[in-house]
Amino acid sequence: MNEEKETNQHEEKKKQGVTVFREYIELIAEVVIFVFFINAFLLQTYVIPSSSMEDTMLVGDHLFVDKVSYSQSLGALDRLVLPQHVIERGMIVTFSGPSEINKGMEPKNLVKRVIALPGDTIRVDRDLVYINGKLIQEPYRVFKDRPPMDVFPPDNPFRWHSEFPRQFRDSLMGTPNGKAFVVPPGHYFCMGDNRNHSFDSRSWGPVPAQYIIGKPWRVYWSYESTSYEYMTTGFIYKVKDFFKTIANFFTKTRWNRTFKKY
Repeated sequence: MNEEKETNQHEEKKKQGVTVFREYIELIAEVVIFVFFINAFLLQTYVIPSSSMEDTMLVGDHLFVDKVSYSQSLGALDRLVLPQHVIERGMIVTFSGPSEINKGMEPKNLVKRVIALPGDTIRVDRDLVYINGKLIQEPYRVFKDRPPMDVFPPDNPFRWHSEFPRQFRDSLMGTPNGKAFVVPPGHYFCMGDNRNHSFDSRSWGPVPAQYIIGKPWRVYWSYESTSYEYMTTGFIYKVKDFFKTIANFFTKTRWNRTFKKY
């Protein structure tokens, strides 16, 4: 009787162990599905790898990107439930880098500021930006290391950046301030706030609306780092960088930027 009782207790414990294990597996699966749903449809994470958006955004800012606000693929019913925003001048957007800058490489997501809308004319003359012939005020933009030298569109037709799409090079019109670029329908002209250190629409053209992913929402972590640390590839380097980050987590985390909203 005792042996039979011990056997039953053993079997019962075994069943309980299997049940607990199954519950953990189901919980993990539910969490993974939930995270996948959030990442696929609502939020996406992104880290700022360069100084092109300084001083608004810093290298090492880790962001949540709101994928709903500017979505181009929501149906009429979805738009009634999920809040939508019309893209306006001055807004910051996240988008998939145009093919002109990928050149067979893995597509990159970028963050820039919308400067001109579809149908607008834009002219950049050093530190001045004219939209539809009027000078605009840009309190967010900075010029670091050197005086602003850029002129867009270029005065000489042979000075177009090699990445700028040829089909847009004739999208020009005359203005009292010189030739201006006409933003094509369904496109947005985007530039970085750190004008001397931004590879943007002045170089590779306007951004198609369907490339826009969403808008930066909040910083969930900001870590003091350099572009080199984020741009350098290689497994060994990434492992070393991981342990370096762990060691300097408390001293290099920018706590004052945590949960900053854009």
